[in-house]
Amino acid sequence: MEIATIILSSLSLVVVIILLFVIVKRKPQPIETKIDLKEIGALEKQIDLLSSQIKGDIELSVVKEMGKVSDQTIKNSEVNNEKLERFQKSISESLNIRFDALNRQMEEKIALINKKVDDKLSEGFKTTNESMAQVRERLQAIDAAQKNIENLSKDVVSLKQVLEGNQSRGQYGEYQLSMVLHNVFGDTEGCYQEQYTLKKVKDGDDVRADAVVFMPEPNHMICIDSKFPFKDYARMFDVQSEEEKTSLTKDFANAVKKHITAIKDKYIVEGKTAPEALMFIPNDGVFAFIHHNCRDVIDYAREKKVVLTSPSTLPAILVTINMVKIQVERAKNVEEINRQLRRLSKDFEMFAREWDKFSDNLEKTTKSREQLDTRVNKINYKFEAIRGNSKLGEIEESQSEPYIELTDDENGTEK
Repeated sequence: MEIATIILSSLSLVVVIILLFVIVKRKPQPIETKIDLKEIGALEKQIDLLSSQIKGDIELSVVKEMGKVSDQTIKNSEVNNEKLERFQKSISESLNIRFDALNRQMEEKIALINKKVDDKLSEGFKTTNESMAQVRERLQAIDAAQKNIENLSKDVVSLKQVLEGNQSRGQYGEYQLSMVLHNVFGDTEGCYQEQYTLKKVKDGDDVRADAVVFMPEPNHMICIDSKFPFKDYARMFDVQSEEEKTSLTKDFANAVKKHITAIKDKYIVEGKTAPEALMFIPNDGVFAFIHHNCRDVIDYAREKKVVLTSPSTLPAILVTINMVKIQVERAKNVEEINRQLRRLSKDFEMFAREWDKFSDNLEKTTKSREQLDTRVNKINYKFEAIRGNSKLGEIEESQSEPYIELTDDENGTEK
C-alpha cells in the first residue's frame, strides 16, 4: 500500500510538471507580454532539474520499496511456509486420529456384523434342519398317504368288482342291513332275525326275507329286503346326451318298480306280517337320486305299501319300532308294576316303624352310656386320690355320691 501511494504521488507531480512545461512551451498569442525571457529560461532549467531530481527520487524510492517488498515477501513466505507446515502437520495428525477412530469403528462394526451373520447363519442352519426334519416327516406322511391311496384304490377296484356282480352286490346289501340292525338292537334276542323263512316250498325255492323285525300284536313282524339296482343306476352316468340319460332314468325307475312289486308280493302276507314292508337300498346316493328324479317310483312304493329306506334312514325307522315295542311291553306290565309298588310301599311303612323304634332304643342306650361314662370317670378319680394320699380319713364323705341303679320301667323311664 505504501509503495502504491508513493508511486501515485510521484506520477501526480510529474503530470503537474509536464502540464506546466507544456503551457510554457506553447506558442504565445500575438499579444503583448512583459515576461522576461531569461526568467523563462531559468524557470525551464529549474523545472528540468526538479524533474530529474524527482525522477531519481522516484527510482530510488521504488528500488527501496521493492527491496522492502521483496524482504516482506520473503518473510511472509517463510511465515506462510511455517504456518502451512504446522497446518499440514495438524491436518495429518487429525486425519491419523480420525482414521484410527474410523478403523476402530469399522473393526467393531465388522465384528458386530460378523457376529450377527454367524448368529443368522446358526439360526438359518437350525431353521433349515427343523424344516428338513418337517419335510422328512411330511414326506413320510405323504408316503403313508400314498400307501393308503394305493390301498384305497385296491379297495375301490374290489368294491367295483363287488358291485358289478349280482350275487356279490346282494351280499354287500345284506351285510349293510345286518350292520344297521346290530347297531340299533345290539345283541338283544327276540327283536329281529336275519334270513327268516316266511314260506317253505317243496321244490326248495323257499320265500326268505333278508331280515324281519318282530312287532307287537296284531302286526306280528315287518319284513326287510335288500335291493341294490346299481347296474341300471351306473349306466345313466356313462352317457352324454340328455335324451339317452332320460331314457336310462326311465329304465332305472322301471327296474326299481319291479323290485317294489316283488317285495309286495313276497313279504306282505295277510295275517302273518305287517301290512307294510321295507325295501333297503344300501347306498344313500341311489336313495337320494330316486327321491329327486323318480317321483313316480315314490308314489308307486306308497301305493304298494313298501317303504324305501337307506343306511341313513333305516336306523330311525327301527328305533321308532323299538320304542313302540317298549311302550307295548310297558303297558302290559303296568298293573304288575303298580301291585309291586304297593307292596313296596307297605314294606317301607313297616321299615319306617322299625326304624323309629330302633332310633328310640339307640337314643336311650346313648344316654345310659353317657351316665356310665360319668360314673366310671368319678370312680377313677377316687382311685387316683387314694393312691396319692395314704390317709384314707382325709377323703371327705361329702365327695361321695349315692350309687344310682339304672333300670328301665315298662314306659322306658329311668328309676
